[in-house]
This record gives sequence, C-alpha cells and structure tokens, in this order.
Amino acid sequence: MVVTHNFQDLFEASSKTTVLSLPIVKENPLKIEFQKCDENETLYESRAPPLPFASSNVFHADISDWRRLTAVNNDCKAVYEVTFDVTGSTFNYKPGDTIGVIPQNSTADVEQILDHLNLKSQADDQYTLIVDKTLKGAKIPVHVPVKSTLRHVFQYCLDLRSVIKKLFLLALSRHTKDDNERKVLEYVCSKEGATVYTTHILNKNLCVLDLFSIFKTCKPPAEVLLANLPRLLPRPYSIVNSQIKDPNTLKICFSVMDIGNNRKGLTTGWLEEVISSSNVDLESRIKSLSISNGGKESCDSKIPIYIRKNMSGFLMPKDLAFPMIFIGPGTGVSPYIGFLQERECLKRKNPELNLGEAWLFFGCRDPKLDFIYEQELKNFIENGILKKMSTAFSRVDGCETKYIQDALTQNGEELTKLIKDGASIFICGDLKNMASQVKDVLVQCLIKYDGKTKEEAEKYIFEMQKGDKYFVDTWS
Repeated sequence: MVVTHNFQDLFEASSKTTVLSLPIVKENPLKIEFQKCDENETLYESRAPPLPFASSNVFHADISDWRRLTAVNNDCKAVYEVTFDVTGSTFNYKPGDTIGVIPQNSTADVEQILDHLNLKSQADDQYTLIVDKTLKGAKIPVHVPVKSTLRHVFQYCLDLRSVIKKLFLLALSRHTKDDNERKVLEYVCSKEGATVYTTHILNKNLCVLDLFSIFKTCKPPAEVLLANLPRLLPRPYSIVNSQIKDPNTLKICFSVMDIGNNRKGLTTGWLEEVISSSNVDLESRIKSLSISNGGKESCDSKIPIYIRKNMSGFLMPKDLAFPMIFIGPGTGVSPYIGFLQERECLKRKNPELNLGEAWLFFGCRDPKLDFIYEQELKNFIENGILKKMSTAFSRVDGCETKYIQDALTQNGEELTKLIKDGASIFICGDLKNMASQVKDVLVQCLIKYDGKTKEEAEKYIFEMQKGDKYFVDTWS
C-alpha cells in the first residue's frame, strides 16, 4: 500500500465502490521523439502564444533596488517593493497601469518532475512532437512547442502548480502500476467521488507535483503532461510609481502568498528568492558597486516584464480639478502612490495647476506591522498633494475603525458631498468581497445623506461607472 495517510480514507471508500462512472477516456494524440542536436531550438506549430493584454514588447529588466515594506513578523505577510531598471525599454505607462511578469517554474519543481518520470537523461535533448491525425480533434496545445527540450517546456511553458483536473487524473490513472493507487485516482475523478474531488483536490490546491509525491507508481510518459497541463501565464502587478518622476525606473509592490502545501506563490516566491539572493553583507555590496550601474546594487537575474493594456480604465482623470477618492486596503494602496507622485510632479512643474481634493482610505492589520508606504503618504499630506487620509486597523485592540467599510461609513456625509461635487472613486484591493462591500456602503451613504431610494442610489453608482467616475481594480 503506497497511498499516504491523507488518502487512506479514499482507498477505503474506493475499495467499497464496485462500479464507477468515469469520464470518457481520450487517447493521447501526442507522440514525442528525441534527437541529439548541436543546438536546440524552440518552435511552435504556428507562432508562440500571445501575451495576455500586452501593449509593449517584453523587456528583460534588472532589479536595481528593493525593500521590505512590512515588519518581519509572523502576524503579517511579507510585502516587498522592487524597482526595475527599464533603461532602454520602450515602455510608456501611466499611474493605474499594470505590468505582466512572465514567471518560471522553480528548478526544484522541474527536477522533481524529471526525476519522478525518469527523464533526466533526455531532459536537454531536442524533441519533436508528432500528432496522430487519425484521432478526432487531435492537435498540439497552442502553448506547447512542437520542438524544444523537456527542461525548457517544464520550466517556462507549463503550469506545474495548476490544480489538477478530472480528465488529467483519469489519464494519470492509466499509467499507475499499483492497483490501490490506481483505484483511488479513478474514484477521485468519478461521478461517485465528486465530493471527494472537491475536498481533497480543489480545496487543497493539489497539483501534479503533489500527486507524484503521493502516488509513487504513477509515472506517465511526458506526452501526457504536455497534453494536459495548462499554460504558465504571466502575472499582473500594479505599477507603483509615476514615469514622469523617473522614466528609467518602474516599481511594483507585492505580498508573498502562502498557497499551502509548503509553497509560496509562484511569482512572488520567485521574486523574493531573487532579491534575497542579492542580500549579501555590506562589505560585499560596496565591492560590487561600479560606475556602470550608477552605484546601485543589482540582482543577478533579469525579470521579463511587459506593459499591459489598461482594460478597466483605472487611470487618473484628465481634469484634475475634480476630487478623487482612493480606497485600498493592504497592497491595494500601491497604485495610488503613482497617482500622488504624478500629481506632485505636475504641481511642481505648474504651481498654478488646480488640483481637486484627494482623500485616501487605507486599511491594514496593525500600523506597527503592515502600514505600507506610511511615510510617503504622510509626506503627500504635508505638501498638500493628499488632502486627507482615513485609516482602519483590524487587529488593534480598542480601535473603533476596524475595516475600510467602517471608515467610509463614519465619513459618509462628507463623502456624499464629494460624490455630488463630481469626485472620481477608485477601489483597489485583493479582498474577494471588498469591492462589493464598499459599493454597498456608498449606496447607503447616498440613501442617508442625499435622500435617494436604494434603487436610485444603485443607479447613481452605475451611472458613475458608465461616466468614468467609478473605477474598480481587484484581484483574488
């Protein structure tokens, strides 16, 4: 019996189920052939899959600087700001824009796959994919090169961390030698095991790496992975700074995600590893400084990035005389730093410029732990670029304002006046329910302080969205 303790209950359940309703088995149409070449190449059937929402070419940027924005404490996530040197790029961006970071799977994950499938001896050989055209709908997935090496594809093309789907589980079961393991895999992807699939696979974010660790005799040919694993997609991040202030730098802010199974987020974990590798002692850092890099310490790894199209219109209004209301808990505050920097630069260039009132609503757990950009925001208040900042701290005893929604409610009358004066509202954050809850609060403010019915208030917010006065940029 090879199945680990976590799946012991599944073995018992599967052994009691004599008949299973399984998905239709699809024969794998791919066949792989290896050959030794002096120089390997990566080719697609037609062309490489396009980058989602790209509005620029990919630029391989150095990380010229970085800093941790939160305290080193178990009660808060690690949040970093990294500065990319984009000198020589053709990037053109505005506050509110985002970049795509093109990630790569970790060397450890790739080596685990190659080792488990006994592919290390062929990992760096050129392969060619052949399709069995006699099978209906047979084709090579668009994100899989027709020619490449397995090491390249596993590292850069396939999402090894994606939650494994039922059809993939069924395909894996066909290449599992141990009967107990095979039965469990079949049970999990069957109709009878639908609940188990949710509890043991979906809810636990199990991927092919986990499956291979649990089901030791599951050793499919490489073609099964190439046919079933989805594309490794770029990850979007908000731009923190204004290009007007420094056209050769681009900053992003991110929290390092703990996704369970002793893993960090693929891209955030990778970026943390890159910047941590540059955290050498002071003497070594001084020795590494040179005129060529402007006296700045640079990380060894270049990060492929590109500018994304701003599909949500999350941009500063053209008429800066109207008020702006910024709402963003946690790292949701990051794009507003760029907004405020740009306002500051424009005001410095033109002291007569009429800037409308800017009001920020920010929330975090504890100001001593994760009040990111606190000093920058205070500076913006001191120089008049930010008129007001309302804060909420969810983990501070005795704090009456726990969440951003509380801060909005407490300032409802003044908020309503600004909305009626033509204010633009910006909502940004990583909380699943935050945007809808904020909208509900604003609706209640319009009802209470402007005499609207609920239907009228909801319609008013809807008209603000249509009229480019209400912008939402959220992520899960």
